[in-house]
Amino acid sequence: MILKDYSWIFENQLGDFFCDDVVKLGLQTTKRRASVGKSHVPNTKVRNSNVCFLSDYWIRESFSGYFYTANRNAGWNFQFNEFEHFQFTEYKKNQFYKWHTDSFLSDKLIRKVSGTITLSNPKEYTGGELEIKTPEDKIIKIGKKPRGTLIVFPSFLRHRVTPITSGTRHSLVIWARGENFK
Repeated sequence: MILKDYSWIFENQLGDFFCDDVVKLGLQTTKRRASVGKSHVPNTKVRNSNVCFLSDYWIRESFSGYFYTANRNAGWNFQFNEFEHFQFTEYKKNQFYKWHTDSFLSDKLIRKVSGTITLSNPKEYTGGELEIKTPEDKIIKIGKKPRGTLIVFPSFLRHRVTPITSGTRHSLVIWARGENFK
């Protein structure tokens, strides 16, 4: 598949009230060590962060339109029909997520479009930058974006979060899924 755009960025669109409310909800929800792949087993050599899952309707309504816009404007035109529960992620010093994809083959629905919302002020942490790798192995450094920014990209692209060197980074990760590609 040839992509014209590897990501679509909506900079500072969701605002402080949204970010404050999601962080408050995420911090009130019991978190667990993040797992890797279908095994749901933590592997801190690949992924070291804490997560919980949120499913509140008001959160989905705040970002869903952006997913459809990115999918159309980037020319991906993937067919997806639902969002998974949203992953509130907390990265503290020395935490990271190495290169990975969000999509894998399934006999059910697969992840097609991924997104991450920056919930923390980028001045409150160092490191923790999102990078995306193209099919040609070119690394796109998304870097640190302003609070309330939504970055959307195809789920089959490899990506990572570099280690946090100070502070805490909060983000909300979202996946849109649909039937297998045909």
